[in-house]
Amino acid sequence: MTDRICSACGASNASSVTFCATCGAYVAWGGAATTPAVPTVPDGASSTSAAGAPTPPAPKSPAPTTEPEISDLELLLAREDPPAPRADPHVKAPVARVETADVVVAPDEPGTTTVLLRNVSELVDGLVIHPVDPLPWLVVTHEEAHLLPGESRTVVVTFATRPGILAVAQRLVLDLVVRSCVDATKATPVQVALTVPRAGPPPTLTARPALLQLADADEGVVTLSFDNRSANFPRHYRLAVHDPQDVVRARFVPPQVDVPPGESVDVSVRVTAPAATPGSEVTRQFTLTGVAEEGQVSTSVTLVQRTAAPAPHVPVVLRMEPGRLRSENGKAVRFELVVDNRAGHEAAAVTLEGRDPAHQVTLSFVESRLVVPAGRAARVPGRARTPAPPPGTTRSHPFVVVANDGTTDVEVPGVLEAVARPAPIGTARLWVEPQTLVTQRRHGAYLVHVDNRRGRDPLQVQLSGADELGTARLAFTPAVIVVPGGQVGTVRVAVDSATPPAGTSSSRRLRISASDGREAVETEAVLSQSTPDRRPVAKRWLVVLGAVLAGLGALLPWLGRMVDPQAIVWVASSAFEGDREAIAFTATVGSTVLVLVLALLMLIGLNGSNGRGIRFAALLMVLVALTAGILGTPGGGLALVLLGAVLGFVGGVLARSRPSGGR
Repeated sequence: MTDRICSACGASNASSVTFCATCGAYVAWGGAATTPAVPTVPDGASSTSAAGAPTPPAPKSPAPTTEPEISDLELLLAREDPPAPRADPHVKAPVARVETADVVVAPDEPGTTTVLLRNVSELVDGLVIHPVDPLPWLVVTHEEAHLLPGESRTVVVTFATRPGILAVAQRLVLDLVVRSCVDATKATPVQVALTVPRAGPPPTLTARPALLQLADADEGVVTLSFDNRSANFPRHYRLAVHDPQDVVRARFVPPQVDVPPGESVDVSVRVTAPAATPGSEVTRQFTLTGVAEEGQVSTSVTLVQRTAAPAPHVPVVLRMEPGRLRSENGKAVRFELVVDNRAGHEAAAVTLEGRDPAHQVTLSFVESRLVVPAGRAARVPGRARTPAPPPGTTRSHPFVVVANDGTTDVEVPGVLEAVARPAPIGTARLWVEPQTLVTQRRHGAYLVHVDNRRGRDPLQVQLSGADELGTARLAFTPAVIVVPGGQVGTVRVAVDSATPPAGTSSSRRLRISASDGREAVETEAVLSQSTPDRRPVAKRWLVVLGAVLAGLGALLPWLGRMVDPQAIVWVASSAFEGDREAIAFTATVGSTVLVLVLALLMLIGLNGSNGRGIRFAALLMVLVALTAGILGTPGGGLALVLLGAVLGFVGGVLARSRPSGGR
């Protein structure tokens, strides 16, 4: 039987296992069981490559074997974990120790460290040192490291920055790995602390434009550019402005700037200075400075301001949009006031106010004081409010909006139309579903629909109701309902009313109303109740059962007996002679015949309307049964006859007509 060789640790496992018993690695990859071919090397000899490095002998081809079955779990593991490189049992992880753990790597001066290596394998091995996670700006090289078995050597590892890529000033721990060239799975991790020192000249500061010209304005924008592309560390600057007259103000966006290493950053500066007197020009020199811990950088900007001669005063034009306002139920109405200064030659400082002679309209503005630049129009949102008129009425209130620019008052008229919608209860409607409820029970249920589709406001009502006789109880669920505008609300009404007498029916009207506390709307429904008369059914069952029991009781003495006609003649003659037994026998025969006839009469009496024939036949049946008992007739069927007569009599009583109830 062949063995499975673990590619991770080289341990030998039985062909039936799936995972290595030593390290737990998957050994059934591809489903082939192989027998490893052990390389044979003569004592003291080893094969070498053309470069002079010993080369391990090639392993023999594995013997093909039958592919074992692989479970779904093994297939899943095989998909997720690719096979590890095949390990060589003659190769061991090298021994490595960093002698200098701190390395300084400057952009123009690489750093070095020494690593003590030792080959503890049985073969000649070449060792490679490389980072676990390579850095894009770092180049790691080292001296040749081919070691004989058991040989130790100190190797110089060089860390240099990659040309064309900026190495940012930092300190980091670099994970290295010393890996075998013969078996890549044999590796030893080591660590080196790298320090990239700060390097680079101070950044340059430039302003665009260097000559800022403002015509009839006191504000301009300058862009500052911090160029830190020659340095590998960031800089932080606080920005400031200075001019000899101390009249220039600057707003920096942002006020402080961080300049990353190897990059340039632009900062927008909004410069403000007092405008020149009308018809004159003024030139100012100011300095923009960035202050940092390691020093400051500055640049100068020339500001030239020209102001034209003053133009004649042109008042603003006032316009209200819309000019006619409409308020519903006392709600505030929004409008916009357009302050047009496009014909003006200078900014207009405007004060807004509203005037209402009747003191019915309250006006408010988002900005009651504003400055409208020349050649521009400003829109000021405003609100107008007035008390609501009585429900269902409309009132108009005129008003005036005044804009004062310090010299002239400009007015614009407006009208506020106040409208009060009708109360929601005035447009509400009720209807009941079903309109007429027909039931044979004491309880019933309706659905009351509160229709507020013609209303725009929520409607809150309380429902109540009663019947015309005042005996029914109505329960509403819920008793109070809020119906939004344009919708229909539904309330369930449970009715509890006593049923009429059996065989009769009654009908009553229910009045249902919904009130909002001031007004109410009403609707009506009809409750029709009836009680079925079950006496006819009971009558039939009792009469039929009584006739059957009486017939069985009459025939019971004759069951199992043979009747001889000659014996009947003999018994009849003996009865005339006074024989007591013959008399009893004759009475039994007669009572049997009479009971059967009376039972038949009871059944025929079912066709009557008052049950008198049924009761009469039942009474005769009782008399016949009692007479037969006195004459000595055996009492085995006497009890059944009496029971049948009683049941038939009760059925006859139920058959009596009852006075009809009113509808």
